[in-house]
Amino acid sequence: MANDKVYRVGLVGFRGRGRGLANFWNAVPNAKLVALADDVKEHCDEAKELFPGIQTFNSHKEMLDNANIDILTVGTRPKYRPPIVKDGAETESVKAIYVEKPIANSLNEATTMIEQCKKTNTVFTIGNQRRWCPAWTKLRNSIKEGFIGRPTNGYVFWATSRVGSNGTHFFDAINFVLDSTPVEAIAKLDNQVDLTKMDDSPLTQGIKEDPGGLGIVTYDNDMRISYEFMPDTTNDYTFIFCGTKGRIEFNNDFSYVEYRARDEDSRSFRGNAKLTTRNFEIPETSDEIMVSNGYKEIIRCIENGEKSSSSGEVGIQALELIVAFHLSSEAGTKPINLPLPRSAHNKTLNIT
Repeated sequence: MANDKVYRVGLVGFRGRGRGLANFWNAVPNAKLVALADDVKEHCDEAKELFPGIQTFNSHKEMLDNANIDILTVGTRPKYRPPIVKDGAETESVKAIYVEKPIANSLNEATTMIEQCKKTNTVFTIGNQRRWCPAWTKLRNSIKEGFIGRPTNGYVFWATSRVGSNGTHFFDAINFVLDSTPVEAIAKLDNQVDLTKMDDSPLTQGIKEDPGGLGIVTYDNDMRISYEFMPDTTNDYTFIFCGTKGRIEFNNDFSYVEYRARDEDSRSFRGNAKLTTRNFEIPETSDEIMVSNGYKEIIRCIENGEKSSSSGEVGIQALELIVAFHLSSEAGTKPINLPLPRSAHNKTLNIT
């Protein structure tokens, strides 16, 4: 393909996350958002004001049939995605499809979408934006280079509960930064909301379908991560990675980062070898930087055959953990081995 080609982009769903996905294409010089599909007229009218000259349609099929797009971006909720991905993969002009996370509401749906894209040689990318984040990439590389020694354990907590819609972010981020695969999950979920502790809001109501909870995941490198996302957890999202030489702690936007380490590995149960605070500079990062990096990768995949770093298979790994947390909780916090058996693939969640 010619290097001066400008890729025509279409978006399905111009609300919530979809608005951000639309704007982030502005940071990609060889791509242009040219079409949008949304079944709410007011959303289409707003898009026309924000993106002069954009074509709008009231269905994804109408857009695919008439807009001649190269890249399909899907910003809808998971339950609406399977037919959109199927129709996109079968549209001759479409070379790549980007869908928001989590990939789907069931592993069967996710597998079907992956197979449909493989059948038509369509690049399929899941919007796990931390995989394109300079800060998270530095963390991953630093752990690989031994900054904390041999990784041993960690702790993650986030507000707003929702093991599906929020958990998908952090399950994938941890998979990425540890460069490791989950092998066991234990969890207890809680969809009860105590309005004496929390404000009533749409997010609060969402917990009834997409609960909060507690969990422990073991990875194939023997790392253990404890997860906490109970309905009353309201502090800043926090991540801690510990090893035999030290620990790194930070919050979601990296406005707080602390790295403490010793010079040598320790095997002491008493922890007598003291840790000292050390410098750990974080590269500039933002949602736009992360997502636009992902968009640029999609174009490289189209042009050079590069493999997506956030493929459908990557999306399935995060979804498997979400399903495993549900299965473990339903079984009375029974340990669940991963990957999940085929019998778990038809379990359908309601992730908003």
